[in-house]
Amino acid sequence: MAVATSFPQKNEVVHLNPWQQWLFFQEPRSMHDWFRERYGNLAELHFQGRDYAAILTPEAARQVFSAEPNGYDAFWKESFTNMIGVDNVWVLIGERHRKERQLFAPAVHANHFRAYGNTIRDIARENIAKWQPGQQIKALDTTLLISLDVIMRLVLGVQEAEYMEEGRHVFEELRLKAHPLVVFFPALQKPWFPMWRSYMKAHANIIDWMKRFMETRRARSADDADVLGVLMNARDEAGNPVSDEHIRNELNAILTAGHETTAVALAWALYELARHPQILQKLRAELEVAGPEIEPGSILSFPYLDAVCKEAIRLHPILAECARVPMQPMQILGHNIKPGQALVVSIVGIHHDPHTYPEPDTFRPERFLERTYDIFEFLPFGGGHRRCMGAGLAQYTMRIALAEIVKRWDFESLGNDSDVRLNIAMGPKHGVRLRIKERTD
Repeated sequence: MAVATSFPQKNEVVHLNPWQQWLFFQEPRSMHDWFRERYGNLAELHFQGRDYAAILTPEAARQVFSAEPNGYDAFWKESFTNMIGVDNVWVLIGERHRKERQLFAPAVHANHFRAYGNTIRDIARENIAKWQPGQQIKALDTTLLISLDVIMRLVLGVQEAEYMEEGRHVFEELRLKAHPLVVFFPALQKPWFPMWRSYMKAHANIIDWMKRFMETRRARSADDADVLGVLMNARDEAGNPVSDEHIRNELNAILTAGHETTAVALAWALYELARHPQILQKLRAELEVAGPEIEPGSILSFPYLDAVCKEAIRLHPILAECARVPMQPMQILGHNIKPGQALVVSIVGIHHDPHTYPEPDTFRPERFLERTYDIFEFLPFGGGHRRCMGAGLAQYTMRIALAEIVKRWDFESLGNDSDVRLNIAMGPKHGVRLRIKERTD
């Protein structure tokens, strides 16, 4: 897709016109490729009245993420505060941000969730058992249910069927209402804008659901095994409990970030395996060595499964970028960066850099067996002090669910799909259309 009819000279600030801004948010791959091809490591941008710097290579990302964390402000603070609320981990900075992550980081650590591998496996089996041979599906519909059920059970501790069913509805409604226009254009986050009103209504439904569910949780015996339990039992430095409003804001942030991440990654893995049957067969061969039942605790010991999952989110990153806002002047690869000039690290650009990933548009899991990529070359969950805390659960869930699907079902692609921004996250434009088939091998 063409992104411009005339090109600024190298080192000139790129003033994005409205069409280019829309592409930057909605279909960022074309824009980020253009930036890298034209400007190399870093492109200076201006739009919506602000200056930005697109960080386009691993070395530039290294310098961003290696800088002092307390020297950065949060990115897109106004928008995320409007959407989620004040005092959440997305918008806090400095010592308050560090303490907030410290508060519940143990409860979202990968090692914590490995004790619940059987629960994740059962959720995956429950959802894919509904498939029928010959059925045409959108894989994303199923993977969203798997991901959300895992989060509601393991993050929120939902046990009651009525809360589970209602939770599926209200969280999916919020996901659908978080349109890129709502997320990335704060000027439109006003009551007169219909999409914003729809989003706020969905947000109010989430808050109402959380209020009622938290009352139910408190009626149970004490339990701090999940994230909600950790927050409900937490105390600040003065010994005071965390307010319910604060808990709801944090849970909203966690769910907004975590619900779609796993689901999209899993759907893209199915898309690529359907299009590459030889890779699917190689993956099955590795998994079937373990016998008919794979112990969830061993799921991280399958190197080709790991490579398939990594290649899926390398080729189809869920986050197109992550960003930092320096509060003091700094330099990135010789470029002078002003305070307030946001550093937008292009995950999609780095993951498709042909110097790092030869034939970047080819799905080839073997590349992750042939070499190790460092945290500045492969960064699907962001990087530095704001890296997604739910990455461990997302990766664990993806591997368990993918193993269950490929061992039990065959499937074929029903058409091409493409990466677009669904809300904050990227995802398949058509939801990954598949025809389900019985396994015959």
